[in-house]
Amino acid sequence: MKTKGWREVFSFTFVQQVKTMSFIVGTIVMSLITALITFLANFLPTLFLGDRLNDPSGSGSAVVAAVDRLYISNETGYDIDFSNIGETLGVSCEMLTADNAEAKEEELKGSAAREMLSRIVNAGGAFSINSRYAANCTTVKESDCKSLNSVLSQEVKARFLASYGIEGSALIPALSSVNTTIAKAGEKPVNEIQQIINSVVPMISSIILFVFIFAYSQLVGQAVAIEKSSRIVEYLLTSIKPLALIVGKVLAICCVSVMQFIIIILSGGIGFLISMPFGILSKISTASGETAAAMDGVINELGEAFSSFDGMVFVIMLVTFILGFLLFAGLAGLAGSSVSKMEDLAPAMQPLSIVGVLGFYLAYFPQVTGEENSFSALARYLPISSPFILPSDYMLGKIGIPEALISIAVLAVTDILLMMFVAKVYEAIILHTGNRLKVGDMLKMSK
Repeated sequence: MKTKGWREVFSFTFVQQVKTMSFIVGTIVMSLITALITFLANFLPTLFLGDRLNDPSGSGSAVVAAVDRLYISNETGYDIDFSNIGETLGVSCEMLTADNAEAKEEELKGSAAREMLSRIVNAGGAFSINSRYAANCTTVKESDCKSLNSVLSQEVKARFLASYGIEGSALIPALSSVNTTIAKAGEKPVNEIQQIINSVVPMISSIILFVFIFAYSQLVGQAVAIEKSSRIVEYLLTSIKPLALIVGKVLAICCVSVMQFIIIILSGGIGFLISMPFGILSKISTASGETAAAMDGVINELGEAFSSFDGMVFVIMLVTFILGFLLFAGLAGLAGSSVSKMEDLAPAMQPLSIVGVLGFYLAYFPQVTGEENSFSALARYLPISSPFILPSDYMLGKIGIPEALISIAVLAVTDILLMMFVAKVYEAIILHTGNRLKVGDMLKMSK
């Protein structure tokens, strides 16, 4: 049997690849980076938003102020109730008239006190807050005052609306921006969050799959070329058939890449779980009623955006990853076996690099434009590009299971035809020495 002995090659190659420093260091580094990214994605919003998560209107929760005293001058022409605003802002506040505000601003020009003046004016129907802090104060930074101004602006809007009887839960829609959607009649509209996800997820998915598939497939060509140039392959072929040699190597490196891919994905999940107790999701779960209501819309939009994200996504991603790897690994193995010297490997791998980059861009560009057209269908069913686009297309609901199965079937048939070609050519060229064989030479050998 021509594939007899592939298990021994598989075991040896798998162990050797796992023991290499590049695999160990690469896995550790990429796992740590992935875990850190997922950790920060859950933690950073709580760091930047702070207490505002528990009070979207900017009232009812004190913040740590950068100044010891804040002077506020209401020059809007509206009767806004600013009572107890100091408790909300976490700073001692004093209301000033417009004339007194002018004098205080002059005073701050030569002052070193930790004080700030905020003049609230009506600029053509829109409120504006013009703040000044002491010119000679070295302990108060402009960024600190901006943070205080941000909370003050929310408070001004909330108290202005309250003067017209809009308060409590009614503040949430009043202070929220108005989102708009547009779609053809009969089609489901896409919200803003889904638009962002539809742009980011496909690009990240394509890049990750391309890096893993292409990088590991090149290892196959490199391993074959090293064994051939060092003449180790001549000793191996005394007990193992050529086809068993290439099958064992391809499957071993495929398993190594899948294992590393799963480890990195799991590390991302671990990073997210570690950040759960103090991340944004825990803040949402313990938020006040108003905050929880405000967050419901965002959560619902996220749910709609990932409505197609189920267990089948992981199955499709794994299957397309393996089939895509087998496709490029088979080509890489042929390229590696066509050379007799390591210096000829780069030119031999060049056609594979062109095919790989072409497949990546075929998958990448339709996702950047976001429009469904014949070019998108070509990328989805063409074997050199489908591994990079299929998982994200299914994840985002652009295709269903029938379309995904058709794409996978086309890729699987291509792999089978390629392996049949490899089986005919590999045995004839593995012991070839001399000039590098070209594609035309390999095609002649397959007949």
